Amino acid sequence: MKDNLLLFKFFLTSVYTKPKHPIMQVLLILAFIYIALQYCVFTFMIYFMATPEVFLFYSFILSNSITYILISYFAISVVFSQSDFSIFAHLPISAKRIVMAKIVSGVALPISVIGILSIPTFFMLLIEFNIGFATKSIVFLLMINILITLFLLCVLSILNHFRTIFMNIVMYLMVRMTLILGIGICPIVYFWINNVETIKLVLAKIDTSTIASLSASISDILDIGYGFAMQQPWLEGILPLTAAQSVLYFSIVFLLCFVLFNITITIIASKYYEHGPVVNRIEKTAKVWRGNTSWSNYLQREYWIIQSESYFKLQAILGVIMAPIGTVIYLMVIQMNMLKADWIVDNKSSLCVYMILFMSCMNNISGTPYSREGKYYALSKTLPLEPHKIYLAKVVISSSISALSVIISYIIYMLFEKNDVIMMLYLLITLLLVFSYNVLSPLYDKRHPLLDWTNPSEAIKSNPTVLISLLYGLPLLIIIALLHFSLLTFHVSPWISAVIILIIVTISTITLFYKNRKGYVTN
Repeated sequence: MKDNLLLFKFFLTSVYTKPKHPIMQVLLILAFIYIALQYCVFTFMIYFMATPEVFLFYSFILSNSITYILISYFAISVVFSQSDFSIFAHLPISAKRIVMAKIVSGVALPISVIGILSIPTFFMLLIEFNIGFATKSIVFLLMINILITLFLLCVLSILNHFRTIFMNIVMYLMVRMTLILGIGICPIVYFWINNVETIKLVLAKIDTSTIASLSASISDILDIGYGFAMQQPWLEGILPLTAAQSVLYFSIVFLLCFVLFNITITIIASKYYEHGPVVNRIEKTAKVWRGNTSWSNYLQREYWIIQSESYFKLQAILGVIMAPIGTVIYLMVIQMNMLKADWIVDNKSSLCVYMILFMSCMNNISGTPYSREGKYYALSKTLPLEPHKIYLAKVVISSSISALSVIISYIIYMLFEKNDVIMMLYLLITLLLVFSYNVLSPLYDKRHPLLDWTNPSEAIKSNPTVLISLLYGLPLLIIIALLHFSLLTFHVSPWISAVIILIIVTISTITLFYKNRKGYVTN
Protein backbone atom coordinates (compact mmCIF):
# COMPACT_ATOMS: atom_id res chain seq x y z
CA MET A 1 0.00 0.00 0.00
CA LYS A 2 2.86 2.35 0.87
CA ASP A 3 4.48 1.73 -2.52
CA ASN A 4 1.21 2.58 -4.27
CA LEU A 5 0.98 5.86 -2.34
CA LEU A 6 4.50 6.73 -3.45
CA LEU A 7 3.50 6.13 -7.07
CA PHE A 8 0.43 8.33 -6.66
CA LYS A 9 2.58 11.04 -5.11
CA PHE A 10 5.11 10.83 -7.94
CA PHE A 11 2.51 11.36 -10.67
CA LEU A 12 0.57 13.98 -8.71
CA THR A 13 3.65 16.10 -8.04
CA SER A 14 5.01 15.70 -11.58
CA VAL A 15 1.73 16.61 -13.28
CA TYR A 16 0.23 19.34 -11.11
CA THR A 17 3.34 21.48 -10.80
CA LYS A 18 3.06 25.16 -9.97
CA PRO A 19 4.27 27.54 -12.71
CA LYS A 20 7.71 29.00 -12.05
CA HIS A 21 6.98 32.59 -13.05
CA PRO A 22 5.00 34.76 -10.58
CA ILE A 23 2.97 36.32 -13.37
CA MET A 24 1.84 32.87 -14.53
CA GLN A 25 0.99 31.88 -10.95
CA VAL A 26 -1.22 34.95 -10.61
CA LEU A 27 -2.86 34.29 -13.98
CA LEU A 28 -3.49 30.66 -13.02
CA ILE A 29 -5.19 31.72 -9.78
CA LEU A 30 -7.27 34.30 -11.63
CA ALA A 31 -8.25 31.67 -14.20
CA PHE A 32 -9.49 29.32 -11.48
CA ILE A 33 -11.40 32.15 -9.80
CA TYR A 34 -12.94 33.14 -13.13
CA ILE A 35 -14.05 29.58 -13.89
CA ALA A 36 -15.50 29.19 -10.39
CA LEU A 37 -17.42 32.47 -10.68
CA GLN A 38 -18.75 31.55 -14.11
CA TYR A 39 -19.87 28.16 -12.82
CA CYS A 40 -21.57 29.73 -9.80
CA VAL A 41 -23.27 32.37 -11.96
CA PHE A 42 -24.72 29.71 -14.26
CA THR A 43 -25.79 27.65 -11.27
CA PHE A 44 -27.60 30.57 -9.62
CA MET A 45 -29.22 31.61 -12.91
CA ILE A 46 -30.68 28.15 -13.42
CA TYR A 47 -31.74 27.98 -9.76
CA PHE A 48 -33.78 31.18 -9.95
CA MET A 49 -35.28 30.49 -13.40
CA ALA A 50 -36.24 26.82 -13.10
CA THR A 51 -38.01 24.40 -10.82
CA PRO A 52 -35.95 22.37 -8.31
CA GLU A 53 -36.13 19.26 -10.51
CA VAL A 54 -34.98 21.15 -13.61
CA PHE A 55 -32.23 22.80 -11.55
CA LEU A 56 -30.99 19.42 -10.34
CA PHE A 57 -30.99 18.05 -13.89
CA TYR A 58 -28.97 20.94 -15.32
CA SER A 59 -26.60 20.82 -12.35
CA PHE A 60 -25.79 17.29 -13.46
CA ILE A 61 -25.39 18.38 -17.09
CA LEU A 62 -23.15 21.34 -16.23
CA SER A 63 -21.02 19.25 -13.89
CA ASN A 64 -20.70 16.44 -16.43
CA SER A 65 -19.65 18.89 -19.15
CA ILE A 66 -16.89 20.45 -17.02
CA THR A 67 -15.67 16.99 -16.03
CA TYR A 68 -15.55 15.85 -19.65
CA ILE A 69 -13.56 18.89 -20.72
CA LEU A 70 -11.06 18.51 -17.87
CA ILE A 71 -10.58 14.78 -18.28
CA SER A 72 -10.17 15.17 -22.06
CA TYR A 73 -7.06 17.22 -21.32
CA PHE A 74 -5.67 15.16 -18.44
CA ALA A 75 -6.34 11.86 -20.26
CA ILE A 76 -3.90 13.05 -22.89
CA SER A 77 -1.32 14.71 -20.64
CA VAL A 78 -1.26 12.11 -17.83
CA VAL A 79 -2.85 8.73 -18.46
CA PHE A 80 -1.64 8.15 -22.02
CA SER A 81 1.69 9.90 -21.71
CA GLN A 82 4.72 7.63 -22.04
CA SER A 83 7.23 10.15 -20.66
CA ASP A 84 7.49 8.09 -17.46
CA PHE A 85 8.61 4.95 -19.32
CA SER A 86 12.32 5.75 -19.14
CA ILE A 87 11.99 6.10 -15.36
CA PHE A 88 9.94 2.98 -14.54
CA ALA A 89 11.00 0.56 -17.30
CA HIS A 90 13.97 -0.85 -15.35
CA LEU A 91 12.25 -0.85 -11.93
CA PRO A 92 10.56 -3.95 -10.43
CA ILE A 93 7.10 -2.36 -10.66
CA SER A 94 4.31 -4.00 -12.61
CA ALA A 95 2.76 -2.12 -15.51
CA LYS A 96 -0.70 -2.42 -13.91
CA ARG A 97 0.44 -0.58 -10.78
CA ILE A 98 2.01 2.19 -12.86
CA VAL A 99 -1.10 2.59 -15.01
CA MET A 100 -3.39 2.52 -11.97
CA ALA A 101 -1.36 5.34 -10.37
CA LYS A 102 -1.53 7.36 -13.58
CA ILE A 103 -5.30 6.98 -13.85
CA VAL A 104 -5.90 7.95 -10.22
CA SER A 105 -3.56 10.93 -10.60
CA GLY A 106 -5.18 12.04 -13.85
CA VAL A 107 -8.68 11.80 -12.36
CA ALA A 108 -7.75 13.48 -9.05
CA LEU A 109 -7.82 17.13 -10.14
CA PRO A 110 -10.99 17.05 -12.32
CA ILE A 111 -13.05 15.31 -9.63
CA SER A 112 -11.64 17.59 -6.90
CA VAL A 113 -12.49 20.69 -8.95
CA ILE A 114 -16.04 19.47 -9.57
CA GLY A 115 -16.42 18.60 -5.90
CA ILE A 116 -15.47 22.15 -4.89
CA LEU A 117 -17.69 23.73 -7.54
CA SER A 118 -20.63 21.58 -6.36
CA ILE A 119 -20.66 23.16 -2.89
CA PRO A 120 -23.14 25.94 -3.90
CA THR A 121 -25.34 23.31 -5.55
CA PHE A 122 -25.37 21.33 -2.31
CA PHE A 123 -26.66 24.30 -0.30
CA MET A 124 -29.32 25.08 -2.92
CA LEU A 125 -30.54 21.48 -2.81
CA LEU A 126 -30.48 21.70 0.97
CA ILE A 127 -32.82 24.70 0.79
CA GLU A 128 -35.22 23.03 -1.66
CA PHE A 129 -35.23 19.51 -0.25
CA ASN A 130 -33.44 18.12 2.83
CA ILE A 131 -29.94 17.25 3.94
CA GLY A 132 -30.33 13.58 3.09
CA PHE A 133 -31.47 14.25 -0.48
CA ALA A 134 -28.85 16.97 -0.99
CA THR A 135 -26.04 14.70 0.23
CA LYS A 136 -27.16 11.74 -1.88
CA SER A 137 -27.53 13.93 -4.97
CA ILE A 138 -24.04 15.43 -4.69
CA VAL A 139 -22.41 12.06 -4.04
CA PHE A 140 -24.35 10.56 -6.94
CA LEU A 141 -23.30 13.48 -9.13
CA LEU A 142 -19.62 12.88 -8.34
CA MET A 143 -20.01 9.15 -9.00
CA ILE A 144 -21.59 9.88 -12.38
CA ASN A 145 -18.64 12.15 -13.18
CA ILE A 146 -16.22 9.36 -12.26
CA LEU A 147 -18.23 7.01 -14.48
CA ILE A 148 -18.02 9.44 -17.43
CA THR A 149 -14.29 9.83 -16.81
CA LEU A 150 -13.63 6.09 -16.75
CA PHE A 151 -15.84 5.50 -19.80
CA LEU A 152 -13.84 8.03 -21.83
CA LEU A 153 -10.53 6.58 -20.60
CA CYS A 154 -11.72 3.06 -21.48
CA VAL A 155 -12.65 4.11 -25.03
CA LEU A 156 -9.33 5.92 -25.48
CA SER A 157 -7.43 2.96 -24.06
CA ILE A 158 -8.92 0.75 -26.79
CA LEU A 159 -7.74 3.23 -29.41
CA ASN A 160 -4.34 3.41 -27.69
CA HIS A 161 -4.11 -0.39 -27.84
CA PHE A 162 -4.06 -0.19 -31.66
CA ARG A 163 -1.91 2.93 -32.02
CA THR A 164 0.77 1.03 -33.94
CA ILE A 165 -1.56 0.56 -36.92
CA PHE A 166 -1.48 4.32 -37.61
CA MET A 167 1.07 5.53 -40.14
CA ASN A 168 2.44 8.20 -37.79
CA ILE A 169 1.79 9.75 -34.40
CA VAL A 170 0.11 12.83 -35.88
CA MET A 171 -2.57 10.66 -37.49
CA TYR A 172 -3.11 8.86 -34.19
CA LEU A 173 -3.45 12.13 -32.29
CA MET A 174 -5.92 13.49 -34.85
CA VAL A 175 -8.07 10.35 -34.61
CA ARG A 176 -7.98 10.53 -30.82
CA MET A 177 -8.98 14.19 -30.79
CA THR A 178 -11.78 13.48 -33.27
CA LEU A 179 -13.03 10.65 -31.08
CA ILE A 180 -13.05 12.86 -27.99
CA LEU A 181 -14.92 15.62 -29.81
CA GLY A 182 -17.32 13.14 -31.38
CA ILE A 183 -18.27 11.54 -28.07
CA GLY A 184 -18.75 14.96 -26.49
CA ILE A 185 -20.83 16.36 -29.35
CA CYS A 186 -23.04 13.29 -29.90
CA PRO A 187 -25.55 14.10 -27.09
CA ILE A 188 -25.84 17.70 -28.37
CA VAL A 189 -26.42 16.56 -31.96
CA TYR A 190 -28.96 13.94 -30.81
CA PHE A 191 -30.86 16.55 -28.81
CA TRP A 192 -30.72 19.09 -31.66
CA ILE A 193 -31.99 16.65 -34.29
CA ASN A 194 -34.97 15.65 -32.16
CA ASN A 195 -35.90 19.17 -31.03
CA VAL A 196 -34.76 21.51 -33.80
CA GLU A 197 -38.25 22.77 -34.68
CA THR A 198 -39.24 23.29 -31.05
CA ILE A 199 -36.02 25.16 -30.31
CA LYS A 200 -36.45 27.41 -33.36
CA LEU A 201 -40.01 28.20 -32.29
CA VAL A 202 -38.91 29.13 -28.76
CA LEU A 203 -35.96 31.17 -30.02
CA ALA A 204 -38.23 33.09 -32.38
CA LYS A 205 -40.46 34.04 -29.43
CA ILE A 206 -37.64 35.22 -27.16
CA ASP A 207 -38.62 38.52 -25.54
CA THR A 208 -35.69 40.65 -24.37
CA SER A 209 -37.70 43.77 -23.53
CA THR A 210 -37.52 43.14 -19.78
CA ILE A 211 -35.49 40.93 -17.45
CA ALA A 212 -38.64 39.04 -16.45
CA SER A 213 -39.58 38.23 -20.06
CA LEU A 214 -36.01 37.18 -20.88
CA SER A 215 -35.95 34.94 -17.80
CA ALA A 216 -39.23 33.34 -18.88
CA SER A 217 -37.87 32.70 -22.38
CA ILE A 218 -34.70 31.06 -21.02
CA SER A 219 -36.87 28.99 -18.67
CA ASP A 220 -38.82 27.70 -21.68
CA ILE A 221 -35.56 26.64 -23.33
CA LEU A 222 -34.48 24.84 -20.17
CA ASP A 223 -37.81 23.03 -20.02
CA ILE A 224 -37.25 21.69 -23.55
CA GLY A 225 -34.01 19.97 -22.53
CA TYR A 226 -35.43 18.65 -19.27
CA GLY A 227 -38.63 17.38 -20.89
CA PHE A 228 -36.74 15.64 -23.69
CA ALA A 229 -34.34 13.98 -21.23
CA MET A 230 -37.15 12.70 -19.05
CA GLN A 231 -38.72 11.05 -22.10
CA GLN A 232 -35.66 8.82 -22.50
CA PRO A 233 -36.22 5.41 -20.88
CA TRP A 234 -32.70 5.29 -19.47
CA LEU A 235 -33.07 8.72 -17.79
CA GLU A 236 -36.59 8.50 -16.39
CA GLY A 237 -35.31 7.44 -12.99
CA ILE A 238 -32.36 9.75 -12.70
CA LEU A 239 -33.54 11.30 -9.43
CA PRO A 240 -33.02 8.94 -6.43
CA LEU A 241 -36.29 9.71 -4.69
CA THR A 242 -36.45 6.65 -2.46
CA ALA A 243 -33.97 4.73 -0.35
CA ALA A 244 -34.36 1.62 -2.50
CA GLN A 245 -33.73 3.58 -5.69
CA SER A 246 -30.70 5.24 -4.13
CA VAL A 247 -29.14 1.91 -3.19
CA LEU A 248 -29.86 0.49 -6.64
CA TYR A 249 -28.41 3.49 -8.52
CA PHE A 250 -25.32 3.70 -6.32
CA SER A 251 -24.69 -0.03 -6.70
CA ILE A 252 -25.03 0.04 -10.49
CA VAL A 253 -22.79 3.10 -10.90
CA PHE A 254 -20.18 1.72 -8.50
CA LEU A 255 -20.14 -1.64 -10.30
CA LEU A 256 -19.76 0.06 -13.70
CA CYS A 257 -16.92 2.25 -12.38
CA PHE A 258 -15.15 -0.79 -10.95
CA VAL A 259 -15.46 -2.74 -14.21
CA LEU A 260 -14.35 0.19 -16.41
CA PHE A 261 -11.44 0.96 -14.07
CA ASN A 262 -10.08 -2.57 -14.26
CA ILE A 263 -10.67 -2.91 -18.01
CA THR A 264 -8.84 0.36 -18.67
CA ILE A 265 -5.88 -0.67 -16.50
CA THR A 266 -5.63 -4.05 -18.21
CA ILE A 267 -5.79 -2.65 -21.75
CA ILE A 268 -3.21 0.12 -21.19
CA ALA A 269 -0.87 -2.09 -19.14
CA SER A 270 -0.88 -4.81 -21.83
CA LYS A 271 0.88 -2.43 -24.25
CA TYR A 272 2.89 -0.36 -21.74
CA TYR A 273 6.24 -2.04 -22.48
CA GLU A 274 5.51 -2.22 -26.21
CA HIS A 275 4.48 1.41 -26.78
CA GLY A 276 6.98 2.93 -24.34
CA PRO A 277 10.15 2.32 -26.39
CA VAL A 278 8.40 3.29 -29.64
CA VAL A 279 7.21 6.64 -28.30
CA ASN A 280 10.44 7.51 -26.50
CA ARG A 281 12.58 6.48 -29.48
CA ILE A 282 11.63 9.73 -31.25
CA GLU A 283 13.95 11.80 -29.07
CA LYS A 284 16.78 9.25 -29.05
CA THR A 285 16.89 8.55 -32.79
CA ALA A 286 19.51 10.53 -34.66
CA LYS A 287 18.04 13.02 -37.08
CA VAL A 288 19.24 12.87 -40.66
CA TRP A 289 18.65 15.95 -42.78
CA ARG A 290 17.21 15.20 -46.17
CA GLY A 291 16.45 17.50 -49.04
CA ASN A 292 18.21 19.19 -51.91
CA THR A 293 18.13 22.74 -50.52
CA SER A 294 19.13 24.35 -47.27
CA TRP A 295 15.57 25.64 -46.84
CA SER A 296 14.21 22.11 -46.70
CA ASN A 297 16.75 21.36 -43.97
CA TYR A 298 15.64 24.28 -41.85
CA LEU A 299 11.99 23.37 -42.31
CA GLN A 300 12.73 19.75 -41.37
CA ARG A 301 14.45 21.00 -38.23
CA GLU A 302 11.30 22.85 -37.14
CA TYR A 303 9.19 19.82 -37.97
CA TRP A 304 11.40 17.64 -35.76
CA ILE A 305 11.09 20.04 -32.84
CA ILE A 306 7.28 19.83 -32.96
CA GLN A 307 7.44 16.07 -33.52
CA SER A 308 9.79 15.56 -30.55
CA GLU A 309 6.99 15.98 -27.96
CA SER A 310 3.39 14.80 -28.05
CA TYR A 311 2.36 17.96 -26.22
CA PHE A 312 3.71 20.12 -29.05
CA LYS A 313 1.85 17.98 -31.58
CA LEU A 314 -1.34 18.41 -29.55
CA GLN A 315 -0.93 22.18 -29.58
CA ALA A 316 -0.45 22.09 -33.35
CA ILE A 317 -3.60 20.01 -33.77
CA LEU A 318 -5.57 22.36 -31.52
CA GLY A 319 -4.29 25.28 -33.57
CA VAL A 320 -5.74 23.62 -36.68
CA ILE A 321 -9.18 22.64 -35.32
CA MET A 322 -10.14 25.58 -33.08
CA ALA A 323 -11.03 28.01 -35.90
CA PRO A 324 -13.16 25.44 -37.80
CA ILE A 325 -15.02 24.65 -34.57
CA GLY A 326 -15.60 28.37 -34.02
CA THR A 327 -16.85 28.65 -37.62
CA VAL A 328 -19.36 25.84 -37.09
CA ILE A 329 -20.67 27.53 -33.93
CA TYR A 330 -20.87 30.87 -35.76
CA LEU A 331 -22.85 29.24 -38.59
CA MET A 332 -25.26 27.70 -36.08
CA VAL A 333 -25.84 31.13 -34.53
CA ILE A 334 -26.52 32.60 -37.99
CA GLN A 335 -28.85 29.79 -39.02
CA MET A 336 -30.81 30.18 -35.77
CA ASN A 337 -31.24 33.92 -36.45
CA MET A 338 -29.77 34.86 -33.08
CA LEU A 339 -27.99 37.94 -34.49
CA LYS A 340 -30.69 40.57 -34.05
CA ALA A 341 -28.77 43.80 -34.78
CA ASP A 342 -29.10 44.93 -38.42
CA TRP A 343 -25.45 46.02 -38.65
CA ILE A 344 -24.28 42.61 -37.45
CA VAL A 345 -26.56 40.80 -39.89
CA ASP A 346 -25.39 42.97 -42.80
CA ASN A 347 -21.71 42.36 -41.99
CA LYS A 348 -21.87 38.74 -40.86
CA SER A 349 -19.32 37.67 -43.49
CA SER A 350 -16.79 40.27 -42.35
CA LEU A 351 -17.34 39.30 -38.73
CA CYS A 352 -16.72 35.66 -39.60
CA VAL A 353 -13.51 36.64 -41.42
CA TYR A 354 -12.01 38.28 -38.34
CA MET A 355 -13.33 35.61 -36.02
CA ILE A 356 -11.44 33.04 -38.09
CA LEU A 357 -8.37 35.30 -38.18
CA PHE A 358 -8.16 35.82 -34.42
CA MET A 359 -8.89 32.18 -33.57
CA SER A 360 -6.27 30.90 -36.02
CA CYS A 361 -3.62 33.31 -34.70
CA MET A 362 -4.27 32.93 -30.97
CA ASN A 363 -2.38 29.67 -30.49
CA ASN A 364 0.69 28.63 -28.53
CA ILE A 365 2.67 27.56 -31.60
CA SER A 366 3.48 30.99 -33.03
CA GLY A 367 4.50 32.64 -29.75
CA THR A 368 6.92 30.02 -28.38
CA PRO A 369 9.05 28.69 -31.28
CA TYR A 370 12.43 29.23 -29.57
CA SER A 371 11.32 28.08 -26.11
CA ARG A 372 10.19 24.75 -27.57
CA GLU A 373 13.75 23.99 -28.66
CA GLY A 374 14.88 23.58 -25.06
CA LYS A 375 18.23 21.81 -24.98
CA TYR A 376 18.53 22.03 -28.78
CA TYR A 377 18.68 25.82 -28.65
CA ALA A 378 22.37 25.81 -27.68
CA LEU A 379 23.18 23.70 -30.74
CA SER A 380 21.76 26.37 -33.02
CA LYS A 381 24.37 28.75 -31.59
CA THR A 382 27.32 26.42 -32.08
CA LEU A 383 26.42 24.84 -35.44
CA PRO A 384 26.86 26.73 -38.72
CA LEU A 385 23.17 27.67 -38.93
CA GLU A 386 21.96 31.01 -40.22
CA PRO A 387 19.77 32.76 -37.58
CA HIS A 388 17.53 34.49 -40.10
CA LYS A 389 16.76 31.16 -41.82
CA ILE A 390 15.94 29.55 -38.47
CA TYR A 391 13.60 32.45 -37.76
CA LEU A 392 11.92 32.32 -41.19
CA ALA A 393 11.51 28.54 -40.95
CA LYS A 394 9.67 29.03 -37.65
CA VAL A 395 7.47 31.66 -39.28
CA VAL A 396 6.68 29.34 -42.20
CA ILE A 397 5.81 26.37 -39.97
CA SER A 398 3.55 28.35 -37.62
CA SER A 399 1.96 30.13 -40.59
CA SER A 400 1.31 26.80 -42.31
CA ILE A 401 -0.54 25.48 -39.26
CA SER A 402 -2.65 28.64 -39.04
CA ALA A 403 -3.19 28.72 -42.81
CA LEU A 404 -4.54 25.16 -42.77
CA SER A 405 -6.97 26.18 -40.04
CA VAL A 406 -8.04 29.25 -42.05
CA ILE A 407 -8.60 27.32 -45.29
CA ILE A 408 -10.69 24.63 -43.56
CA SER A 409 -12.78 27.33 -41.85
CA TYR A 410 -13.40 29.16 -45.13
CA ILE A 411 -14.43 25.94 -46.86
CA ILE A 412 -16.96 25.24 -44.09
CA TYR A 413 -18.34 28.78 -44.22
CA MET A 414 -18.56 28.92 -48.02
CA LEU A 415 -20.32 25.55 -48.18
CA PHE A 416 -23.13 26.56 -45.84
CA GLU A 417 -23.45 30.36 -45.99
CA LYS A 418 -21.79 32.45 -48.71
CA ASN A 419 -19.80 31.49 -51.78
CA ASP A 420 -18.62 34.31 -54.05
CA VAL A 421 -15.48 36.02 -55.28
CA ILE A 422 -15.27 38.50 -52.39
CA MET A 423 -14.70 35.56 -50.03
CA MET A 424 -11.56 34.80 -52.04
CA LEU A 425 -10.35 38.34 -51.31
CA TYR A 426 -11.13 37.84 -47.64
CA LEU A 427 -9.23 34.55 -47.68
CA LEU A 428 -6.16 36.24 -49.19
CA ILE A 429 -6.36 39.06 -46.61
CA THR A 430 -6.63 36.53 -43.78
CA LEU A 431 -3.65 34.49 -44.98
CA LEU A 432 -1.49 37.61 -45.33
CA LEU A 433 -2.46 38.78 -41.83
CA VAL A 434 -1.72 35.34 -40.42
CA PHE A 435 1.75 35.52 -41.94
CA SER A 436 2.29 39.07 -40.63
CA TYR A 437 1.21 38.00 -37.15
CA ASN A 438 3.59 35.06 -37.19
CA VAL A 439 6.43 37.34 -38.33
CA LEU A 440 5.94 39.49 -35.21
CA SER A 441 4.94 37.04 -32.48
CA PRO A 442 8.29 35.12 -32.18
CA LEU A 443 10.37 38.27 -31.65
CA TYR A 444 10.13 38.39 -27.85
CA ASP A 445 10.60 34.63 -27.52
CA LYS A 446 13.75 34.92 -29.61
CA ARG A 447 15.23 37.43 -27.13
CA HIS A 448 13.95 35.71 -23.94
CA PRO A 449 13.38 31.98 -24.62
CA LEU A 450 12.36 29.67 -21.75
CA LEU A 451 14.80 26.80 -22.24
CA ASP A 452 15.12 25.26 -18.77
CA TRP A 453 12.18 22.85 -18.81
CA THR A 454 11.80 19.13 -18.21
CA ASN A 455 8.10 18.79 -19.02
CA PRO A 456 7.24 20.07 -22.53
CA SER A 457 4.08 21.72 -21.22
CA GLU A 458 6.29 24.09 -19.20
CA ALA A 459 7.64 25.57 -22.43
CA ILE A 460 4.11 26.81 -23.15
CA LYS A 461 1.92 26.77 -20.03
CA SER A 462 4.53 28.28 -17.68
CA ASN A 463 5.91 30.63 -20.29
CA PRO A 464 4.94 34.34 -20.06
CA THR A 465 6.11 34.70 -23.66
CA VAL A 466 2.72 33.36 -24.78
CA LEU A 467 1.05 36.48 -23.37
CA ILE A 468 3.76 38.96 -24.29
CA SER A 469 3.88 37.72 -27.89
CA LEU A 470 0.26 38.86 -28.24
CA LEU A 471 1.44 42.42 -27.69
CA TYR A 472 3.71 42.08 -30.72
CA GLY A 473 1.20 40.72 -33.22
CA LEU A 474 -2.25 41.53 -31.83
CA PRO A 475 -2.22 45.33 -32.39
CA LEU A 476 -1.74 44.84 -36.13
CA LEU A 477 -4.82 42.61 -36.32
CA ILE A 478 -6.89 45.01 -34.23
CA ILE A 479 -5.89 48.05 -36.33
CA ILE A 480 -6.74 46.30 -39.60
CA ALA A 481 -10.07 45.05 -38.21
CA LEU A 482 -11.04 48.52 -36.90
CA LEU A 483 -10.09 50.11 -40.23
CA HIS A 484 -12.13 47.57 -42.18
CA PHE A 485 -15.24 47.93 -40.03
CA SER A 486 -14.87 51.73 -40.10
CA LEU A 487 -15.04 51.64 -43.90
CA LEU A 488 -18.13 49.44 -43.73
CA THR A 489 -19.72 51.72 -41.12
CA PHE A 490 -19.32 54.69 -43.46
CA HIS A 491 -21.14 52.68 -46.16
CA VAL A 492 -18.11 52.06 -48.34
CA SER A 493 -18.82 49.21 -50.74
CA PRO A 494 -17.72 45.79 -49.40
CA TRP A 495 -15.74 45.27 -52.61
CA ILE A 496 -13.92 48.59 -52.33
CA SER A 497 -13.34 48.02 -48.60
CA ALA A 498 -11.88 44.58 -49.28
CA VAL A 499 -9.57 45.90 -52.00
CA ILE A 500 -8.35 48.78 -49.77
CA ILE A 501 -7.66 46.41 -46.88
CA LEU A 502 -5.93 43.95 -49.22
CA ILE A 503 -3.59 46.68 -50.49
CA ILE A 504 -2.80 47.88 -46.95
CA VAL A 505 -2.24 44.33 -45.68
CA THR A 506 -0.01 43.45 -48.65
CA ILE A 507 2.19 46.52 -48.11
CA SER A 508 2.42 45.93 -44.35
CA THR A 509 3.21 42.23 -44.80
CA ILE A 510 6.01 42.90 -47.29
CA THR A 511 7.41 45.68 -45.07
CA LEU A 512 7.37 43.56 -41.93
CA PHE A 513 8.91 40.59 -43.72
CA TYR A 514 11.85 42.44 -45.23
CA LYS A 515 12.41 44.60 -42.16
CA ASN A 516 12.67 41.62 -39.83
CA ARG A 517 14.64 39.56 -42.33
CA LYS A 518 17.10 42.41 -42.79
CA GLY A 519 17.39 42.77 -39.01
CA TYR A 520 18.31 39.11 -38.63
CA VAL A 521 20.82 39.21 -41.46
CA THR A 522 22.45 42.31 -39.94
CA ASN A 523 22.63 40.74 -36.48
